[in-house]
Amino acid sequence: MSSITENTANTMKNLEEFLGDLTILGSLQGFRYFQPWLRGREELLLSVANEDIGWQPASFPSSPDISPSDWDRRSDTPLNTLSPPELPLSWRSRPACGQSDGGLPPASPCDRELSNPGPGCTLFLVGCYARYGQPYAWVRSAHRSLPWAREGDGDTRDTPLKLDSTAHWHSNAVPLWDVVAELVGLCTWPPPHNPFSVDLPHLHSLPPTLRFLASGATAGFLQRLLVHGDRGRPYCTAVAMELEAVNRLHINALLEIQRERERARERGRER
Repeated sequence: MSSITENTANTMKNLEEFLGDLTILGSLQGFRYFQPWLRGREELLLSVANEDIGWQPASFPSSPDISPSDWDRRSDTPLNTLSPPELPLSWRSRPACGQSDGGLPPASPCDRELSNPGPGCTLFLVGCYARYGQPYAWVRSAHRSLPWAREGDGDTRDTPLKLDSTAHWHSNAVPLWDVVAELVGLCTWPPPHNPFSVDLPHLHSLPPTLRFLASGATAGFLQRLLVHGDRGRPYCTAVAMELEAVNRLHINALLEIQRERERARERGRER
């Protein structure tokens, strides 16, 4: 097999794995910092929270660039009125906030986008198209860390983001969760220690059968992340702890279903 044929085969294999993870993640709900929606086989919409509502400013280390009290005073300022100098230094200086070269629009142009990110969220589109040979991410709504992505600027929003994860695709094919983790770190303030934190109260609120199915699917994704991902990522320890909690919830939901079935059988015998 020639080197060109081998490289093509490896690229197609990596694309298929990415698309498979796209399908898995797109079927899940209940993450704390993002909400995924699968749109077709090649696209995933990702609504990412702009702020961690559970963050306590008093416990966050002070910064010479912006203080927690300054951020609180600006929390009521419309996102599109914040200028780049008001952003934390880590956001203003990171190259990932820029744009890529033009000529790489998604299959779903911005001017046809009907999805709404919801209050306090930013919408992204993650696409993995065979014609590009790698995944890309596009912003779909305004955000303070993306000052160039203004409302109504369809040309800008149809240009993919410069992300470390997608930039390194051809030298080291990265999994979907690296792209998601980078988008959450770019969008959510302060950047969460674990971008894949699960909203356990939401899972607890589901009826037992739905809780059993949702927790099982979420546990499967987290386990895949740990088994096939880079264990050197700083969030892996937190993901492992989340996996234990989701597994306990999954088992408890199964036990609750079994108890309910047993009670139903007893009621049937009494009749």
